[in-house]
Amino acid sequence: MSLCDERDLIRVAVAINEAIMNAIYHGNLDVGSDLRDEDEETYLDLIHRRRDLAPYKDRRIHLWARESRAEAIYVVRDEGAGFDPNALPDPTDPANLTRASGRGLLLIKTFMDQVEHNSIGNQITMRKRRVS
Repeated sequence: MSLCDERDLIRVAVAINEAIMNAIYHGNLDVGSDLRDEDEETYLDLIHRRRDLAPYKDRRIHLWARESRAEAIYVVRDEGAGFDPNALPDPTDPANLTRASGRGLLLIKTFMDQVEHNSIGNQITMRKRRVS
């Protein structure tokens, strides 16, 4: 629908991918980035194990998209407990540059025009407007 150029289309795809990966790993599987900062092997092992354990294995990701000539809206919701996006450490703070937490959300906010979370933090709404 010629909403944006190819460069921005790739950015939108990255934002959607980050939102889905966050919903899977941090939402439905309830594996925090703090563990990844401590020990990536343990982080990946926990993800692998929880994929086959209840209640994690039964949780789903819900996706919704609406695209028009004026804008595209993408909603990703997980079935996890949610989180407070304002409580994440600032990934641009020099003290946090090597930490994994918040990096995906930073990309999403950078690439999309508007980003909102629901009150419990298990749903993200991303909006990309047409470039005039």
